[in-house]
Amino acid sequence: MLGVVAGVIALVAERADLFMTGGSLQLLGYVNTYTWILVSAFLFGIWGAIITTEVQAMIGLVTITNPELSWLWPFVNLIFAVSVGLVAVGFSKFWPSAKNSIKLLFMSTICALLDIPLVYFVIVTVLELPYVLYSATLPVYIILQLVPSTFLAYFLVKALTRSKALDLVR
Repeated sequence: MLGVVAGVIALVAERADLFMTGGSLQLLGYVNTYTWILVSAFLFGIWGAIITTEVQAMIGLVTITNPELSWLWPFVNLIFAVSVGLVAVGFSKFWPSAKNSIKLLFMSTICALLDIPLVYFVIVTVLELPYVLYSATLPVYIILQLVPSTFLAYFLVKALTRSKALDLVR
C-alpha cells in the first residue's frame, strides 16, 4: 500500500512539474523524496531514512536520470537522511511523548535548513549557475517541497498509526 501511495505522490508531482515547466525544472519533484524521508525516519530512524534515500539515489545514478547531477544525489541524500534520522532518534529518546505533528514539523525544518547550503552547492558550485538563480529557487524548494511533504508525511503517519499496521512491524 505504501508503494502505491508513493507512486501516486511521485506521479502527481511529476505531472505538475511537466505542466508548470514543460519538464525542464523539477519544482515539485522532491515532494516524494521529502515525504518518504520524513515517514521512514519517523518510523524506522536513521537506517530507514538512509535506505529510502539511497535506494532512490542509486536508481537515479544507475539509470542516469539526470546526467549532470545523478552522481551527486547519493551524497546529498545521505546528508538529509542522517540528519533527519538523528532528529527522529533524538525525539524517541529524549521526548517520546511529543505529538507526531511536532516531530514531523521539526524534522521538516531540518530539511529546510539543510536546503540552504545544499541548494547553493548544487546550483552555484556544481551547475555553475548565477547566485540570483539560487536566491530565486531556494524559497521554491522550501515552500513547494517541504510544506506539502510535511503535510503528506503527517497524514501517512496518521493513517499508518490508525491502521495498526505498524504494530506488526514492531
